[in-house]
Amino acid sequence: YLSIKKCFRKDGKSRIGLFCLTLTAFPFTVYFVTVMAVTLPLEMIRTSGLVSKMGFVLITMPVSTVLYIVLIFLFSDLIAKWLKAPDRRLVTFVSLMFSVVISIFVRDDLDTDGADWLFAVTVNICGFIVLCIAVALLYFRVIRALSRLTVKEQAVNSKLFTVPLVIFTVLYNVFSIVAMVFEEKAAGNVEAFLVLLFSDVIMFLFIWAFYVIIMNINATNEAIEAKDLAAKMAASEARIEADLSTARSIQLSALPNTFPPFPERKDFELFAGMNAAREVGGDFYDFYMLDQDKLGFLIADVSGKGIPAAMFMMKGKTIIRDLAENGRSPGEVFNTANEKLCEGNDAELFITAWMGFLDLKTGTVHVANAGHNPPVLIRDGRAEYVVLKPGLMLAGMDGMVYNDQTLQLQKNDILYLYTDGVTEAMDADENQYGEDRLIELLSFGNNYPAPSGDNGIAGAVCEMVKADIDSFVKDAEQSDDITMLCVRYLGK
Repeated sequence: YLSIKKCFRKDGKSRIGLFCLTLTAFPFTVYFVTVMAVTLPLEMIRTSGLVSKMGFVLITMPVSTVLYIVLIFLFSDLIAKWLKAPDRRLVTFVSLMFSVVISIFVRDDLDTDGADWLFAVTVNICGFIVLCIAVALLYFRVIRALSRLTVKEQAVNSKLFTVPLVIFTVLYNVFSIVAMVFEEKAAGNVEAFLVLLFSDVIMFLFIWAFYVIIMNINATNEAIEAKDLAAKMAASEARIEADLSTARSIQLSALPNTFPPFPERKDFELFAGMNAAREVGGDFYDFYMLDQDKLGFLIADVSGKGIPAAMFMMKGKTIIRDLAENGRSPGEVFNTANEKLCEGNDAELFITAWMGFLDLKTGTVHVANAGHNPPVLIRDGRAEYVVLKPGLMLAGMDGMVYNDQTLQLQKNDILYLYTDGVTEAMDADENQYGEDRLIELLSFGNNYPAPSGDNGIAGAVCEMVKADIDSFVKDAEQSDDITMLCVRYLGK
């Protein structure tokens, strides 16, 4: 039943007739083909008197053995392919077993001096050796498989292994003793033959029990390995998450996160924030007092996501800040930063950035744009995009020139900077938040948002935009980093 179920199924239906035909016809074919190929030529040699009886035996036994084994494996391979059996070794084993049984049929009725009798004996010897080797190999395979199981699983499978072994040992010895008794009473009688046949069948069933046990243990081992693999993957994911969490902490600590950043200043409000789409992101912002009356601020977006973008972001932020604090204008900062970021940029990452230096006395903003989204200027409750001539993104090409441009702010003007994660935020249907919705939201009219504590209206604007984005996307997964920076100019 197990043979039919596991090894000889096609299109979900058991091929019982074909299986039975194989078990009977195949071993007989192998046996008698070998007999015809070996015994007839050897009989001619024996009867011719060209060799002695001992020489005849020395020739017949090895030739029979080699030819028998070759034919067994050859026919097994053909039959296994014909039946589309997954395990050719099983077909080979079945063939060997039945060939041994067939040799028992014919051995006692043959002339003990003939080549066919020698061949039958050879088959018996080969079959016995194969059975011993099979038992040994299966035994060690069972032990090896058991060693990989837990104590409880070993106990269960050990019983499955031990019980057939005990039953086989007892029955085989009983039948062997009975066979010896029958043979003493009458040589070659039917009872002795049947007992020997039953003992060989028991041997076959015992080996088959081994085969089933190994299938069982292998299935258990596969389940254990799958469980172990799942545990390792879970542990690996936990380590990665921990590393990413640490990287996020490092990245966030590199961004200014104390607000209000300059509480003693009454001539401007400033607020900024970043929400990464992953544990770490490529967006960043920065701001610093360049002198007593000049505020520098920056927003930028690194191409890509994750660890590579975050590393490039740290590099770009450091370079830009160092250059800005050395007294260069925004255009000069971008010119030098572009050259430095192009060096060794094998990953071909780039940064879009918008930088402004605000003169707190006059409200003049000196600006450089490296391919970034235009900011929004809110004046007297009306919002509009500040469209200035953009340059190419940083690290995009050597030798690019970035020019300073000028923007004039008036008292109470609000400048809102953002990355494309704001306008390209998507809902579950992949509809984008969009530039029009942002402008509509920031057109307050006379209804300016209430100040957000010490962060003032600048903080309230950022919180209002983030809340509106969340309301738009609902439960959809965040697809890009959302970063914003807002400056409200109050004047002297």
